Amino acid sequence: MLEQTPPAPAPVPAPEPAPAPAVDPERAAILAASALPELLPVALPDDPLGVTVHRLSNGLTVYVSTDRAAPRVTAWIAFRAGSRHDPPHSTGLAHYLEHMMFKGTARLGTLDGAAEAPHVAAVAELYDRLAATADPSGRAAILADIDRATQACAALAIPNEVDRLYAQLGVTDLNAFTSDDMTVYSADVPSSRLATWAEIEAERLRQPVFRLFYPELEAVYEEKNMSLDAPDDRVDEAMRLALFPGHPYGTQPTIGSAEHLKTPAYGEMVAYHRRNYLPNNAAILLAGDVDATVLPALERAFADWQPAPLAAPAPGELAGPRGRVVRELVADGEQSVTLAFRTVPIGHPDEPALRALERVLGDEVGGLVAARLLLPQRLPEAEVFGALMNEGGYLALTGVARDGQSLAEVERLLREVLGAAKDGAIGQDDLDAAVLHATIDEQNDLENGERRVEQMLEAYTSGRPWPEHARRLAALRALTPDDLARVARTYLGDDVVVVLRRRGRFAPPEIEKPRITPVAIDPTRQSDYARDVLARPVDEPPAEHLRPGHDYVRSDMSCGPLIAARNHRSELFNLVLRYDVGTRRRPLLGHAADLLTRSGARDGDTTLSAAALQRRLYALGTEIDVDVDADRTEITVSGIDRNMDASLALLDAWLAGPVFTDAVLSSLVANTLSGRRDEEDDPDDLAAALRDYAAFGDASPVLTRPSDKQLRRAKGPELLAELRALRDAAHATLYFGPRTDEAAAAALVLGAGTPVEPPPPLRYRSVAAPTIFFLHKDVAQARIDIVLPRPPQPAGERPRAELLGHVLGGDMSGMAFQEIREARGLAYHAGAHLDLGDRVGDDAALLGSLGTQCDKAGGALGLMLDLLRRTELAPDRVAAARLGLLREYASERITPRSRPGWVQSWLDLGHPGDPRLGAAQTIRTVELAALQSYLAEFAASAPIVSILGDRRRVDLDRLRALGEVHIVTPAALFPYAR
Repeated sequence: MLEQTPPAPAPVPAPEPAPAPAVDPERAAILAASALPELLPVALPDDPLGVTVHRLSNGLTVYVSTDRAAPRVTAWIAFRAGSRHDPPHSTGLAHYLEHMMFKGTARLGTLDGAAEAPHVAAVAELYDRLAATADPSGRAAILADIDRATQACAALAIPNEVDRLYAQLGVTDLNAFTSDDMTVYSADVPSSRLATWAEIEAERLRQPVFRLFYPELEAVYEEKNMSLDAPDDRVDEAMRLALFPGHPYGTQPTIGSAEHLKTPAYGEMVAYHRRNYLPNNAAILLAGDVDATVLPALERAFADWQPAPLAAPAPGELAGPRGRVVRELVADGEQSVTLAFRTVPIGHPDEPALRALERVLGDEVGGLVAARLLLPQRLPEAEVFGALMNEGGYLALTGVARDGQSLAEVERLLREVLGAAKDGAIGQDDLDAAVLHATIDEQNDLENGERRVEQMLEAYTSGRPWPEHARRLAALRALTPDDLARVARTYLGDDVVVVLRRRGRFAPPEIEKPRITPVAIDPTRQSDYARDVLARPVDEPPAEHLRPGHDYVRSDMSCGPLIAARNHRSELFNLVLRYDVGTRRRPLLGHAADLLTRSGARDGDTTLSAAALQRRLYALGTEIDVDVDADRTEITVSGIDRNMDASLALLDAWLAGPVFTDAVLSSLVANTLSGRRDEEDDPDDLAAALRDYAAFGDASPVLTRPSDKQLRRAKGPELLAELRALRDAAHATLYFGPRTDEAAAAALVLGAGTPVEPPPPLRYRSVAAPTIFFLHKDVAQARIDIVLPRPPQPAGERPRAELLGHVLGGDMSGMAFQEIREARGLAYHAGAHLDLGDRVGDDAALLGSLGTQCDKAGGALGLMLDLLRRTELAPDRVAAARLGLLREYASERITPRSRPGWVQSWLDLGHPGDPRLGAAQTIRTVELAALQSYLAEFAASAPIVSILGDRRRVDLDRLRALGEVHIVTPAALFPYAR
């Protein structure tokens, strides 16, 4: 019997810090004019997140949501300034400022901040001169001077010390993002280190030093290349510009225009920071093992950050499109139509109705688009999306055309759905189901620190008081179907932006790249400040060890093993049925699963159509997902416990006797074949297929799919037999929910439990010498993957492999990132790790990956191969990785929802129980020589490399110097023409 103590209730928040005895009138006036959020020292009695809102003396707002499930805190700092606040002549500025905020301070990221300062100032002055110089030769000379000044900084700099210090403190998920109205810095922090995190953040946000700006620009260029290679990003940019032709929401893309990135505005960036990075324009958002008693520590850390008057951004013209405004673009892959309509800003009275309309139109299970376009297969793909910003909003629908289907037909079908919404097709049952799913979302928020913080972030950046934000579900419940029909008629009218994506070759603009001298990386460098921080004593929490019978229960059912964990927080359940069979042994299984999702079912004496079945599930609050890959099939069912039995009965009937017609199957085949043609043209799909082909050869998971000929020949009875055989196959059942394991087991028996042979072990391609597989594609950024394979490894080697992975590329402080991106600007993405497989008997491999400009592919690959073969590891790097990993182990907690999956993964690797305590001990004691010896075993393997890139810009001769180059075509990667 599974027993578990529910989490303790959150303590009553501590009182606010005592106010200062005297109030500075000037500061008080500044704060009064800063539109600061309303305070909420005690949580609302009906708020499940228990949010409180506080203020530090400098105007910095603090949101807190307490959850004691793990000794960690999701900690974000948000500024109410983003790309909307960029100068119009220097788009992308807020984004590259975000990059530069990780470079450190006068004490962090440098050996001697005072000695470095003149060189940083020289770089700033040179960029001012560059901005005023148009002559190419003059610009080249200035760039050369910038390079020399950067090298002078580099002589004292400690690249990425911010990231390395945080990793050693056990901080994970260090990141940042910029959008229209905000810039956010995020981290997941051990609660024992929260005060130290606050101290570091206060210094770097208040007084950053923008060292090594020159090489960091290469990372920004690479990010721009990624957006140019992503057709969806270009559709979004074209759509937004047409929706907001006179406003920064449209005219100022967050990543920046290629033209503006050619002349980065260093001085403007500094001014942006001074203007917007102010405590009265920011909020600290905390969720997890924290409460209001943290406020005095935050006050001490941030007290020196002075508020200042906030400048209003330049007004934008909010006039939208008039009539039908068409934009066209060409791209590889699918063809599509996007219809986009202007709506309202966040906080408008129509916001609740528009959010509900978006959900009812676009829900994948029961939405109007799914019911009217996807389930009847009138379109192969379609989606609904939108955004509400501080000054405006939009709602959009996208439909993908199948082969032979005109874009005019796609547009007509999308408009047909909109017409139905305007004419009252949305009923009370649709609205009730939408409210139910919103309630489920709210309960899911309780389990996840990021979800909690995202709610606080929306309230803060939109200026909405928390009590009002907490009532958003009540506002949804108050709506009627007439409200949804009214907003559909009001906003989804004749004024529309139509973006037509046609198949064709896109020539991305080129950004002239300056010559950058590599920055020397010395892993032995450490600032005095970092040394002091790491020497501070701290009480580490005891590491977690999951206990069978207490944290989870394993038992046997007639259909296979059960792993169960209790949900004490809510009435939600999540169920995964895992079958060890896939397309490698049953090629038509994936096709049969696709047919299932477009089929109806018999419910007693009633036959439900596909649309009626999905509406029934939607009304129950249930989602069912079927995922088939080469060696495994998973059916995931989630929803509300009181409806679990009814949902499983529908699933059983669905698998045993799906209801479909020959016309449904024929349409499915047509849409699938059309999607395959798009897949063979899409850079992301090609890169993934190329990676698998290079690594596994004829055993590539992609090559296990059926050919086009097999799809056309497959008949309904054959596919029905596939689904019935799946239903009756033995499988593992992973249950998370409020029932005891006995009660769950009584409800979860599905099928006959016919034994299934385990899948074959993973085997990499065998090569005798370095081998490179190259596929040409017109892309701005090359995708490179590297495999150095080894035979299966003993389970006891996994801790060593994990530690080596952290040394090589665990995060931004990893060797690959440091040497390739930070030092040389050769790639946007550079990572490496050891993968010992998911099951006993799988091959192991040292894996590397790169995302780089095509003309840098040879240099980046050569350096990565050198790094992966470098068997001498810097002791300081190993020590830093060891410390950070051990601190992660100490504060890591597996959530109850995740426990069944973790336990199953341990069983797959031969561990009968939680192996983490033993792994931590190995990581703590393993010697440097043993690590180097283990790495040398992988480094001795011949590398297998896949590269997707533009052959006109990739130096193939340089690649041939690194290995034997094989030019491949899409036909070799996919089995469709066989």
